[in-house]
Amino acid sequence: MRRPDLFRARFAWLKRAILLAGAIPFNLAALDHSLLLTGEIYSRKAQEIIVPLTTNWQAGISKMVEEGQAVKPGDVVIEFDGAEAAGQLEQQREATRAEKAKTERDLARLEKEFVQASFALRLAELELELTELRASTPEGLIGAIEFSENQLAWEKAIKDLADSRKQLEGKGDSLRERRRQAELDQKKAELTETWWAEMLASFTVKATQSGYVIYGNHPWTRAVFQEGDNIRTSFHVAQVANTSEPAIKVWINSVDRPHIKTGTTVEILLDALPEILLEGTLDWISDSGSKRQEWGEAVYFEGVVSFDANSVPGLLPGMSARVEAQ
Repeated sequence: MRRPDLFRARFAWLKRAILLAGAIPFNLAALDHSLLLTGEIYSRKAQEIIVPLTTNWQAGISKMVEEGQAVKPGDVVIEFDGAEAAGQLEQQREATRAEKAKTERDLARLEKEFVQASFALRLAELELELTELRASTPEGLIGAIEFSENQLAWEKAIKDLADSRKQLEGKGDSLRERRRQAELDQKKAELTETWWAEMLASFTVKATQSGYVIYGNHPWTRAVFQEGDNIRTSFHVAQVANTSEPAIKVWINSVDRPHIKTGTTVEILLDALPEILLEGTLDWISDSGSKRQEWGEAVYFEGVVSFDANSVPGLLPGMSARVEAQ
């Protein structure tokens, strides 16, 4: 894409040539007050493809469909390098299998200990019943020594029963806690595995609509992205452009911004079709501007120009355009 000052010179030359040829009448005086804008055709119905999330904030492009190729829904458009995500996913699955085996062993041990504690409690209850029965025998029938021994045995059985109940309660708490921990560990493992699986799946981008593949440009250098590039996440790397609703995206220098407003009628020249002059309307201007590094330090506002695309067959997104606003 050429710098705006070059556009101004070429646009003025083309208008004078058309005027001399008598094809379209122009007001030469108005040329001095016109505002020339740089723009390009874009699709209002474009599937924007951005670099997916990665752990190191960049991803390499492994494969790209050729620019300009027509695709349909379900076709693979771009594949990013997913080796790291695939490795992490396999590691997580292996860790999940190992944790599941350990959990099963722990639960089996704790369940066994709980059953044993339940059996010990039942024995303690039976022992208490037996010693209580012996302790209820009057001293006069069995003698003082045996009576004292029965009383001591009864008191010990009461204490053993209390200890057995505490043991069973503790084993039950340990079993329930381990089961809760196992549930949490399983949910965590499932979430982690799902996260890596979704990340890996995001590295293969498929078309969601029919259209043409248009490569993106680096926002700082404007270099066209291609296979092998390592690109930061969130960068727009390509798009699937539907040509049914084309419009023109223009960039307005901050110096010119006060002199133009939405609803302005504009004239359009396409570089690919210099013999056709179109009329359009500036429909929208962004509220804030940003720098375009390839054009220097100036700030530009983005705008959208609508026009009758039916009068120009063969329009494709990415075609450069020059727009004149009076």
